[in-house]
Amino acid sequence: MEFISAEKIKKIIKIKGLINEIENIYRSDSFVPLRQVYNIIPQNNAAQMMVMPAFSIDGYYGVKLLNVFPNNPLVGLPRVKALYVLYEQKNGEIKLILDGTEITKQRTAAMSAIASKFLSKIDSKTLLVIGTGALVSYMINAHCSVRSIDNVLIWGRNINKVKNIVKIYKNSNLNVSAIDSLQEACGIADIITSVTSAKKEFIKGSWLNNSAHIDLLGAHTRDMAELDPYGFSLGEIYVDDKEAALIEAGDLMQSIKLGYISKNDIKADIKQLIISNDFKRDEKDKVTIYKSVGHALSDLATANYIYKVLNLS
Repeated sequence: MEFISAEKIKKIIKIKGLINEIENIYRSDSFVPLRQVYNIIPQNNAAQMMVMPAFSIDGYYGVKLLNVFPNNPLVGLPRVKALYVLYEQKNGEIKLILDGTEITKQRTAAMSAIASKFLSKIDSKTLLVIGTGALVSYMINAHCSVRSIDNVLIWGRNINKVKNIVKIYKNSNLNVSAIDSLQEACGIADIITSVTSAKKEFIKGSWLNNSAHIDLLGAHTRDMAELDPYGFSLGEIYVDDKEAALIEAGDLMQSIKLGYISKNDIKADIKQLIISNDFKRDEKDKVTIYKSVGHALSDLATANYIYKVLNLS
């Protein structure tokens, strides 16, 4: 059984093709159990293993085994390590074993772009990326595939990492620049995507302009946060998976706990957006919020996409 490496996955995946595959699988019948989260060291919930299965009627099912070690970057190791196994539904045969970390990066960016396609202004031109980790380039590529982005602003606490990201795009068609003031950036950005591992909220709702779409991908456990509790009360809230978000999305949970919003303020999940043929953003000024904690069906769609490409080549 061939192992599909991260480098091979990068060569195979075309973002628009992946977005199409994800949308197709979300339109079909599927079963996605709530993921199981285990503390690797029982007394310390910092390091965790997640088991994320998903089943679809298209003939395949799969599971991702994902390990999160928050302190790994301090010693030069990746924060997330994962493995994905794709199975044949009719007989349980293993069809592919893939680098699950790369699967996670690709599907996270694609899901973010799908949400943006539905929720951001059609004429969005300025993208703000908050964070300096491995997902930055994926997010830029994905959002540029669904909106005609001209300007990309990068903000992060480590200015040297920000400058290195800007250098990568020096000869590209995009105007990519570092920005010192996060408050200023939030005030001018059409789309804001936050991909951090922050434990305490640092984006203030009062900074958002009144037509921004904000994409929150970092706070995927109950002890993490990116947007302050007040910020969630300013716009329409959408999630990748409502059940998981209500027990895992730290900043969303805090906003509910403090009474800024209720769970009924979550307007829809990503599947509802995709299958709703008549959904269209009202172009009047309003804030839209997409909160993601990670959804196993998008992992399965990504593995399916790779399997199809490999069998057609």
